[in-house]
Amino acid sequence: MKKKTRTINKPDLPENLEILEIDEVVNGSSYEMGRLESAIGTANAKNVRFSEVYVKGVNFEQTQLPFSTWIDVIFEKCDLSNVKLNGARFNRVEFRECKMAGTDFDDSVMHDVQFIDCQAPYSLFNLTELRDVKFDHCLLKEANFIESTLENVQLGNSTIQEVQFSDTALKNVDLSSCQFTFIHVKEDDLRGAIISPEQAITLIEVFGLEVNHD
Repeated sequence: MKKKTRTINKPDLPENLEILEIDEVVNGSSYEMGRLESAIGTANAKNVRFSEVYVKGVNFEQTQLPFSTWIDVIFEKCDLSNVKLNGARFNRVEFRECKMAGTDFDDSVMHDVQFIDCQAPYSLFNLTELRDVKFDHCLLKEANFIESTLENVQLGNSTIQEVQFSDTALKNVDLSSCQFTFIHVKEDDLRGAIISPEQAITLIEVFGLEVNHD
């Protein structure tokens, strides 16, 4: 019997949110219940907290927010490329149509998080805990998921070409609809993953076996 997939909880935000004006971000600052629609400028701050915030069209260039906390937050059409969010915690967060090339999520914790139509090549999820996380139609080319914990992680139709999964167990992870010709994965880590027949041939060849097509 196929294992039932748990529902991923969506962000819970009030309908009417006032505009947030953020001039300067400092260590330990906190922002709640608002819409953020303008860049926050150069910032390198730790332990910043965002709760019940809708972030739309914001370019986070020159913004580094390691060890930050994000609860009930939606990012829509934002540019988070090369932003450092390592050690951050995400709970009920959605990223919609965001640019995330090289975004650093290393050592972060993600619960009930969705990435929808995001461009996230070279993104980093090393040593990250992902529980109830969905990637829907995302570009994850050459992303890194090294020594990560995956529980109810859904990759949907995402492109995972050259993704690095070394020392990350893929048991019960469905790769069958993903687009790839090669991924970096150890044989033991692949045990229990769900793949398509075509992918099976590719992965057999990766582990040094030859397939007779006659």
